[in-house]
Amino acid sequence: MKNTIFLCFAMLLFAACNQQRPEANYDIIPQPKEVNLNDGKPFMIIASTAVYYEAGLQREALFLSEYVNDLLGYGLEVREYQGQSNGIVLQVAKENFDQAEAYQIDITPKQVHITGADAAGVFYGIQTLRKSLPIASSEKKMPVFLPCGTIRDWPNFGYRGMHLDPCRHFIPLDSVKVYIDMLAMHNMNQFHFHLSEDQGWRIEIKKYPELTQIGAYRDGTVIGHNGNLYDTIRHGGFYTQDELRDLIQYAAERHINIIPEIDLPGHMQAALACYPQLGCTGGPYEVWKRWGVSEDVLCAGNEEAMRFAEDVLNEVMDLFPSPYIHIGGDECPKVRWEQCPKCQKKIKELGIKGDERFSKEDYLQSYVMNRMAKAVEARGRRVIGWDEILEGNVSETAIIMSWRGTEGGIEAARKGHDVIMAPSSHLYFDYYQSEDIASEPMCIGGYLPVERVYAFQPLPEVLTPEQQQHIIGVQANIWTEYIAHFWHVQYMALPRMEALTEIQWNNPQERDFDAFVERCRKMTQFYDLYHYTYAKHIFNPQVWADTVETNLATRKPITLRQAPAEKYTYEGAGVLNDGNLGRGAYNSGKWLGFCGDPMDAVIDLEQPAAIKQVRFHALTNKGAWIYNPSQVKVLVSDDGENFREVAHKDIPISTWEDRDGIFAYEVAFEPVTARFVEVCVRGFDLPEDHSGYGNPAWIFVDELEVN
Repeated sequence: MKNTIFLCFAMLLFAACNQQRPEANYDIIPQPKEVNLNDGKPFMIIASTAVYYEAGLQREALFLSEYVNDLLGYGLEVREYQGQSNGIVLQVAKENFDQAEAYQIDITPKQVHITGADAAGVFYGIQTLRKSLPIASSEKKMPVFLPCGTIRDWPNFGYRGMHLDPCRHFIPLDSVKVYIDMLAMHNMNQFHFHLSEDQGWRIEIKKYPELTQIGAYRDGTVIGHNGNLYDTIRHGGFYTQDELRDLIQYAAERHINIIPEIDLPGHMQAALACYPQLGCTGGPYEVWKRWGVSEDVLCAGNEEAMRFAEDVLNEVMDLFPSPYIHIGGDECPKVRWEQCPKCQKKIKELGIKGDERFSKEDYLQSYVMNRMAKAVEARGRRVIGWDEILEGNVSETAIIMSWRGTEGGIEAARKGHDVIMAPSSHLYFDYYQSEDIASEPMCIGGYLPVERVYAFQPLPEVLTPEQQQHIIGVQANIWTEYIAHFWHVQYMALPRMEALTEIQWNNPQERDFDAFVERCRKMTQFYDLYHYTYAKHIFNPQVWADTVETNLATRKPITLRQAPAEKYTYEGAGVLNDGNLGRGAYNSGKWLGFCGDPMDAVIDLEQPAAIKQVRFHALTNKGAWIYNPSQVKVLVSDDGENFREVAHKDIPISTWEDRDGIFAYEVAFEPVTARFVEVCVRGFDLPEDHSGYGNPAWIFVDELEVN
C-alpha cells in the first residue's frame, strides 16, 4: 500500500514538473523596440514579492500592485526604495535616456528594475510588464516566471491620442474613466474630449448657467439615418466642474492629458438655444434633434458673441491645465454670415476681401479663430483646430488636426505648423469594421477594418525630413451620432486601438499584419478580464464571394468619361465589371463614388453582340448623402465614337420612409446589335428635407451587366 501511494505521488510530481510553467511573454502591443534575453535563471513573481518605489513613484507602484492582483489574484506589497536588492524596483533616471517617456526594464534572477526618463516612462514600463504576464484562470496565486534580460523602449510620437464625443450621446463619468483606462493600457497620453455640439452642451460654465440648464438636453432624437421621424425621449446630461476636476486628476495619474474642445464658431446650436442673441437671426433655436451640420452658427459680427466665446474658453482654461485647447473650426457654414448685416459690417470694418481661393466669409472665420487663439495664447496655451482653419489666415502657432485626409496636414507642415494626423480614411473609429453591415451595430457608415488602420503611414513621403518633424502625433476619433451606449463605444474602438498604438508608439515602416493579429489575441484576454466589448473580425475573417453571373460586360475593356471622386476611385473603372458584386459600406473599395458628375462608362464588348438589357447596382445611405440614381441612359455604338441612345429611364428619389441598402436597377429595351455600350447614370441634388439641401447627392455604383 505504501509503495502504491509513493508511486501515485511520484507520478503527480512528474506531471506537475512537465506542465508548462506560467511565463511572461514580451511579444506584446505595442511591441518593445529592443528585447534582449539571456539564458539565466528567471525572476519569479510570487505573493511575497514586493514593489519598491523611488520618491514620486508611489502611485505607479500601486498601479503595478493592482494590475498583478487583477491578473494573478494577489497584490504586491508596496514599499519605499532604500537600496533593496530584491523585488521590483521603480526609479527615474533621466540621465540614462535621450527622450521623454522612454523606459528600460532589467530582469535578473533577484530583481526587476524599471527605470524611466520620467514618471511616465516608468508607467509605460509597468504597462509592458503588465501585458507580458499571463492571466490566471482557475489557478489563482500562481507564481509567474520572467525570462531574464533587458527591454528598452521609447515612443516615436510625443502626441498619442484618442478622441471621444459625449455630445451626440451623453457618456456617464464612470464610463469616461473606463475609456481613460483603455487609453492607458495602450500607451496613449492625450484624451481629446469634445464638449460642445449642436446636439448638446456638456461642460458646466459658471458664467453662463443656461448652457447646462437648457443646452445640455434635447427633447428628442432623429430615428435612424436623419429622416423625418423623431422619438420624444429627452436626452442629455453634463459634467460639473467638480466632476471634471476629478476626471482630470484620474487621467493625470495615468499620465494622460485631457484636451477640452469647445467647437466654434459652428456646431453651436445648443449654445444658441440658450442665448439666441448670439446668433445671426436671433432665433428661436432649439438643441438640435438631428445629425449633420447646422447652418445656425455664432454671429461673427456680434461683439457679445465673441466675448461669450472668450469667456467660455477662459473658464475652460481655469479648469483644464492642458497645454492644448481645441477650438474646433470645422464645418462652419457661411450662409447666415452672407445674409447678416452685423457680419457684413464686420467684414467692411476689418477690410476683408475675398480672393480666388477663399471668400470674404472664409476670412471672417479666420478673424474669429485668430481672436480665440490670442485669448488662449495669452494664458500660455496653444490652440488646436481642425484642418478647415487653414482656409484663410491662421495663427502661426496653431496646431492643425488633419481629418479630411492627410492633405491638410501636408499643407500645414509645409507652412511650419505642427500637425496631428487623424484622417477619416484610416482613423475614424465610428465607421463599420465589417462589410457585413446587416450583422453590425448601426453606425454612421464607411468601412474601416483593422488592416486599414494598421497600414496607415502618418509621415507623408512628399514631405522633407524637416517638414516631417512637424507631424507631432496621431489620433483616432469616435463620434457618437449612432453610438448611444458605452459598450458600443468600446466595440468601435477595439481592437482598432491596437493598430493605432502600434502606429503611435512604433510607426513601423514595414508591418507584418499576421504577426500583429497573433499579438492581438493576447490582448483580447485583457479585454475579457476587464469586460470590455470588442470586435472579433480579424480573428474570424470572412471572405465575401458574392458574384454576378458572367455576362457580356464581365471583365471587358471599360473606360469612364468622368473620373470618380478621388477618394473613391480605388482600382478604377475595372471595379464596375470585375464580376464581384459590391457589398457593405461605400468606402469598402468595392464601389466607385461620384458627386455632381454622372457615372458615364463605355464598355467594349470586343465584338458585336445582340443585347436587350443593362443592369447595375447602387447604394443608398441617405444620412451619408448617398442617394439612388435619378436617371439612366443606355447608348450603343459600332465604332466607339458615334453613339445612339436606345433606352432611357427616370427613377424617383428615395424618401426617408424608404430603407437604405443595395439596390439593383434594370433597363430593358428592344434587342439591338452593337460592340460598344455606354451607360450614363446621373444623381439627384439633395432634397429640401435633407440637412445638405442644395448640394449634389453622391451616387455609388458597382457591377454593370450587359445581357
